[in-house]
Amino acid sequence: MKRFALTALIASSITVTAGLASAKVDVEDIRVTIDLNAVENIKAASVWNDLADDLETAIAAKLIDQISDTGAEVVIDIDEVSLANNFELAANIEEAKLVGDVLLKIPGIANNERYQLTVSANEAKAFYPDGTDAGTVTLESDVFYTAMIERFAENVTAKLK
Repeated sequence: MKRFALTALIASSITVTAGLASAKVDVEDIRVTIDLNAVENIKAASVWNDLADDLETAIAAKLIDQISDTGAEVVIDIDEVSLANNFELAANIEEAKLVGDVLLKIPGIANNERYQLTVSANEAKAFYPDGTDAGTVTLESDVFYTAMIERFAENVTAKLK
């Protein structure tokens, strides 16, 4: 009988833990940092000029029903070298990527998560507007810029929904 009770208790705690893991997380702060002064490629700096603000806005839009006065913090530091390399090394748009260190500070013991997120140009194609000819999209285009931000924001917010 004790074994059955212990098994039932373990099973119910696993169910509760799984339920908590899939629960939406309220978010109180979203911060994206990038040091554009570190981007020595002028073209890259001008194209990605508003990246921090635009990425914060995209993340907030995807979490609109989870914004709260208390909750998790989303902190992202974009890799400036990667941005510059997109313009210096990319023979074509397929080699471009957006890289950032993501820290999700979620209230509770050991809930924080830190990881590096890389979004490739190929992954971002799913966020091109319908009817877009991918062959005409360039690193400098608004379509590419918006798609990269949307894909990055989608990856970050998936962990909070």
